[in-house]
Amino acid sequence: MGVGVGVQVDLTQLFRAGRRLLQSEPPPAYAPGRALVSFETGSGLSAQALAAESGLRLIESTTLDALGLTVAELEGAPAQLPDALQRLRTAHPELTADLAPVWRAQDAAPALASSWPGARVGRLYATDLLGIRQPLPLPLPVRVAMLDGAVDPAIGLDLAGFEQVEIASNGDPDPGQHGTAVACLLACRPRGPANAAFFGPSPGLVLLNAAVLGRDAQGRPQARALDVLRGLDWSLRQGAQILNVSLGAAPDAVTARAFALARPRLGAIIAAAGNGGADGGLVYPAALPGVIAVTAVDARLRPYRDGTRGSWIALAAPGVDVWTPMRNDAHGRYLTGTSFAAPFVTAWAAQRLARGLPVDAPALCAGARDVPPAGRDVQTGCGLLQWGDLPR
Repeated sequence: MGVGVGVQVDLTQLFRAGRRLLQSEPPPAYAPGRALVSFETGSGLSAQALAAESGLRLIESTTLDALGLTVAELEGAPAQLPDALQRLRTAHPELTADLAPVWRAQDAAPALASSWPGARVGRLYATDLLGIRQPLPLPLPVRVAMLDGAVDPAIGLDLAGFEQVEIASNGDPDPGQHGTAVACLLACRPRGPANAAFFGPSPGLVLLNAAVLGRDAQGRPQARALDVLRGLDWSLRQGAQILNVSLGAAPDAVTARAFALARPRLGAIIAAAGNGGADGGLVYPAALPGVIAVTAVDARLRPYRDGTRGSWIALAAPGVDVWTPMRNDAHGRYLTGTSFAAPFVTAWAAQRLARGLPVDAPALCAGARDVPPAGRDVQTGCGLLQWGDLPR
């Protein structure tokens, strides 16, 4: 009798490896030749005058009324920018100036869809892992804002209200349906008999969608830093109580200033921790003080291997091969990345805020399930989020 050799192939990992090979040159962390400056509106400073003083070209300026800031995007030769910005900082200590980061969705190459022959619905594990038995309608509406791609409400959202502003000016406002997937993980209704087991855990919230995500010249999803700050300001003006940011960018001082001003006006800012792996470095806004940074684990409680590490990671939620319904796809899709872990924490924060309970990181960590290694660590923070009992 012949001897057979069996080889087990993980098609999902093979697919992702292929995507990484195709994307041989990583996208830039900062927009080449672009910088941001911000100053208090009414300070007497002028974006046009600052551009002329620095020898840079003014691309655009905008007033952020809720934040009380004026922000301008400037352009110059990349080698010229550091010295030009330093001259502005020295001449105007009240000014904040830095390189302009590129904001990106914190998702990975999509796993193979569940629409193989005979497939009816994806493998669902996320809500069980979190201890969520069924959708829990909010006793009072909570205004949750998203900085993301545009959301398609036709996916079957279960909301008390929905407001959307399309801020992105560079093409497709919902590349990859990223924003739609994040919204669905917050408050989706079951979609058809085949998908009846899936639900977003916090129906009844008011969703404020600042659609800042577009595409770059290579077709990759991205957002301009100036558009992200516009989205943040719009969210505050719409009365947001919780902010979900499943996007991230390299650090810059202008973003830090804007989020520091926004933080006291919000119950919580919850952000994807990033997909940079062990050497990923800081990701904004997740690494900013007062922001709740969420990383991802898989169905076996293993930390997401590409999750960014850091002492600022607050806690973890399911974010590896998480199945969600998709528009125009009866069988849905598996999604991976810290992008899709963050909305589970946002959904729980909305439940607590609707009942007058605290939503800071210590409160969310109080019932967390420890994930090895024991104790707080740089991979999963205080551990896996757990939904507990709540007063009605």
